[in-house]
Amino acid sequence: MESLSRRTFLKQSSLTGLFFVLGSTAENGLMASLIQDPGSVNLNQFIAISSDNKIVLFNHRPEMGQGTYQSIPMILAEELEVDIHSVEIRQSEADSDLYGSQMVVGSRSIQTEYDTLRIMGASAREMLKSAAAKRFNTNSDSCKAENGKIFGPGGKSLTYGELIADAAKITPPKNPPLKDPADFKIIGQPISRQDIPGKVNGQAQYGLDVNVPGMLYASVERSPVFLGKVMGFNDSEVLKVPGVRHVIPTSRNVYGQTREGVAVLADNYWAALKGRKVLKVEWDNQGLDTISGADIVADSYESAEGNGDELFGRGNTAEIFRNSDQIIEASYETPYQAHVPMEPMNATVHIQADRAEFWGSTQNPNGVKSFIAQTYGIDPAKVKINYTFMGGGFGRRSMTDVVEEAADLSKKSGKPVKVIWTREDDQTQGPFRACSVNICKAVMEPGGKILAFEHKVIAQEIRNQTGKDMTAGRQLMGGINTEYTIPNFSVKGVLKKRHIPISYWRAVYHSTNPFAHECFIDELSRVAGKDPLTFRLEMLNHPRYRRVLEEIGKRTDWFGQPEPGIGRGLATVERSGAYFAMITKVTKRDGKIIPIKITTVLDLGVCINPDTVKAQTEGSVIMGLGAFYNGLTIKNGAVEENNFHTYPLPRIDQIPEIETHILSSNASPDGAGESGLPTLAPSLANAIFDLTGNRIRKLPIQYGAGA
Repeated sequence: MESLSRRTFLKQSSLTGLFFVLGSTAENGLMASLIQDPGSVNLNQFIAISSDNKIVLFNHRPEMGQGTYQSIPMILAEELEVDIHSVEIRQSEADSDLYGSQMVVGSRSIQTEYDTLRIMGASAREMLKSAAAKRFNTNSDSCKAENGKIFGPGGKSLTYGELIADAAKITPPKNPPLKDPADFKIIGQPISRQDIPGKVNGQAQYGLDVNVPGMLYASVERSPVFLGKVMGFNDSEVLKVPGVRHVIPTSRNVYGQTREGVAVLADNYWAALKGRKVLKVEWDNQGLDTISGADIVADSYESAEGNGDELFGRGNTAEIFRNSDQIIEASYETPYQAHVPMEPMNATVHIQADRAEFWGSTQNPNGVKSFIAQTYGIDPAKVKINYTFMGGGFGRRSMTDVVEEAADLSKKSGKPVKVIWTREDDQTQGPFRACSVNICKAVMEPGGKILAFEHKVIAQEIRNQTGKDMTAGRQLMGGINTEYTIPNFSVKGVLKKRHIPISYWRAVYHSTNPFAHECFIDELSRVAGKDPLTFRLEMLNHPRYRRVLEEIGKRTDWFGQPEPGIGRGLATVERSGAYFAMITKVTKRDGKIIPIKITTVLDLGVCINPDTVKAQTEGSVIMGLGAFYNGLTIKNGAVEENNFHTYPLPRIDQIPEIETHILSSNASPDGAGESGLPTLAPSLANAIFDLTGNRIRKLPIQYGAGA
């Protein structure tokens, strides 16, 4: 990292008095993102220390339950040498100049910023040591940082608060020494999160809790048929509802497609909902009200008859398949899925002539800021983003479509507007996880090894939903394990473009492709007459794959005496750099096939907080269970499952025992927020086969089915 010049330091310091920012960053509006207390000094954009030794660590990533609110400060505190329990954690504002991307997707927060955060903490520590060394009339190497103090020769010590004014005048080191991981006191410990108490007692603020003076509430009526256009509307009865102020057409953009609606704006949400119920809208469904899920699946199989675009290739699979009459083939289907965050989509926006403000829960604060600034021609420095805790995100809140509605209605009404989606809106409007058809085929050698393997994915692609480009991208091959040492290996994609909107859903294509891939590997192990774990190990040289597989074999006594009446299923997947193995056990109880225990082993490099990793693994597993037993169906161009009575989530009594084992190392940390989900469907399906002899190749199935 480059040091800031003295001129830059003085220019930045003048914004708030004694203030220091570390690193190469923009000079304008830099301090707006930091919460500054009187007498407090910011050594960098993550660390503020006051003269009374109050230490504030800033989390710059939105928190949706994934735990970065605690994990990011833990990394800073480790290098800064402070007690994580004695510091205050605060949320920063959205500022891409100061923090870079603050978007939370793909389990990337810790994975991409671990080294930077350590350097930030270490730089601040070394600045404090240098300040103490001058006071002690010694060199900084003879000083030691510990628990918020600098100790010098002879046992002398000064608190960080006593040193902060002098430390802020010191140029930060370019390459501060980092701690030996063997000396970590905070990283790797199961430390409870500071955000939990407020979420339990109701003090934590979510987007739904936002209340801005003078704001209007909006509920938007949208076409139940995707891409339905507003032909006209009758609001005569709506305007009779007490509290209703306006009825305004609006729209949102979903990956290049305009989705229209008519909004009812009122003094309170109840009035907006009542008004919406009596609103009469005439829709032009553009002939799209005849499409069904069966049509989509049939179209996928028809498209699969073509060759597809090669996404990965090794050897010559085409020639082997052409010359073989012993081809093993199976197809697998996964449905559209709703994100189902417990907090429905919402956004509060106030657009004014020369400024704007947003309040709400978002995974993409920089994207919200950019959208508002560009759309309404407002200086980004005058767009304030207040992002709250999220009641679930799962990729859905990475989009800005609900913000677009709120901003549009604020501009048209001249008031701050809070748009709230109903549960039915969230379930039926999308965007969703893409449905898919996966077709796998293989040729085996006489000795039971796989000679050739082809995996073809037929699905929509998130980044290519409109336009004429029909080339499948590598995004479609997420979760397909090309580390298997199969000499002839091909992955192909067939891109489908449909008017049903899709977006990022927890683990994305890793949530669909491994169901096919790991189930088919299991099928091939049975054809080869080999144990599924042994079969995989024989094909894997990758040390981290082998590590999790060997460990889970030991943890579950895989090669021990089989348990009567128990089926076991295995799957392994890499996601966000983390390697994951899962064994699911099922049994038959009261005529139903149910999962009773799930054992997981995860290799993710450095584990910042084992408690958070365990929680994320359990959450991923439970979400995977929901996707195994639930799905969205399309009838007459619309989604049928519009609420929890038709789309039930797993209940507590349906959750099996979940046992998580974390294999930590000194390697850079990998993502843990999604890793438990990709292995759930294949391990559960393989377990059902092991117990019943029935293969599950089409999801969802009804809970308890499979016999």
